[in-house]
Amino acid sequence: MRILHISSLYYPDQIGGAEVMAQVLAETQAANGHAVAVACMSRKEEAPAELNGVTVYRTGYGTPYFILDWEHRSRLERLHYRLKAKINSYAVEKFAAAIRDFKPEVVNTHSLSELPPQIWPMVKREGVALVHTLHDYKSMCTKGSMFANGHACEQQHVRCRLLSFPHYRCQSSVDAITGVGSEILKRHLDAKLFQHIPERLRRVIWNPIDPPAHERTKTSAQSSGIVFGFLGRIEPSKGIDVLLDACRELPPQGWKLIVAGRAAEGMERYEALAKGLPVEFAGFVDRDDFFDRIDCLVVPSVWPEAFGRTVTESYMRGVPVIGSRIGGIAEQIGDEPKWLFAPGDKNMLADTMKNVLRNPACLSEKSAGMDSTSSRVAPGHIAQSYLDLYQALV
Repeated sequence: MRILHISSLYYPDQIGGAEVMAQVLAETQAANGHAVAVACMSRKEEAPAELNGVTVYRTGYGTPYFILDWEHRSRLERLHYRLKAKINSYAVEKFAAAIRDFKPEVVNTHSLSELPPQIWPMVKREGVALVHTLHDYKSMCTKGSMFANGHACEQQHVRCRLLSFPHYRCQSSVDAITGVGSEILKRHLDAKLFQHIPERLRRVIWNPIDPPAHERTKTSAQSSGIVFGFLGRIEPSKGIDVLLDACRELPPQGWKLIVAGRAAEGMERYEALAKGLPVEFAGFVDRDDFFDRIDCLVVPSVWPEAFGRTVTESYMRGVPVIGSRIGGIAEQIGDEPKWLFAPGDKNMLADTMKNVLRNPACLSEKSAGMDSTSSRVAPGHIAQSYLDLYQALV
């Protein structure tokens, strides 16, 4: 089958998990013998080139500046970018050219966080079947996170409904829909998005994740105490504030927290919140090395993460996870009350961490989530799930 993926960015350019997912899926499909291409924005337009068996169309960007320069721009420049991104006719034309050149049987669009929804009707005008994968809430939330003013949004705000009108207007061109988690798909359907798609063409397909590069070398808690870990973007929606507040409630000794990741707005605020605590800010780290150093991962997100890749990455290395009872995090952890806490509840999180400190033997127990998630994210399984959907559509 000839498959073209459209993604805001593609390796080596990356903002979040959507770009990683698109790369693993495309390369796995190519390795399985399919003709696969990806069209994406890039810092400069380049001729189509093959990368790990995938033909990559890097189209330039058509916005006032490239998205990876976002953190260096002023508030006014960011507003200008967002307005232009909603009507980026340059991107639509470049992706149409890629479709005409590659001649796919199916187009699979991914996160439109940096792309206009007008891409959908363009694909239909080109006469190609269209699948969209939900990685975020961009079609119903201006921020794409359903998170505002320090809290997760229970429903769509009027402002977001008005500003997401182009997505509502263009959605009818989508033939099949997938969500990387059950909740993200349900929330879109509840918001009257993609309801025209028959149920047989609505699927929940988790993200593909390659197995770790090596076996985890750390087998038990160190004699100096239990090491908790946090891995990801350091920002309020990820719950890092909640985690650091919860750490204030823990005993003064017998534990440590390693925070791995970067803060787009700077680390000063978080370093102040952690002052006097046994917290290490490790910055960017190799993931295998990070998991070798910790006994338990904490995923305290406040926003309803569509998937929560770090949960599965931790499980695949045999590391248990304490997580927020929200979105894809709760879906992966499953019915494991002792590992879940209410999102944003620092006291409940502190109690959950204290239970681990009192009973470190629980770190060696294999939870049901560890078995189920590893099998569901195998790249070969995910690629076949998408192929089944493509064939059902085409």
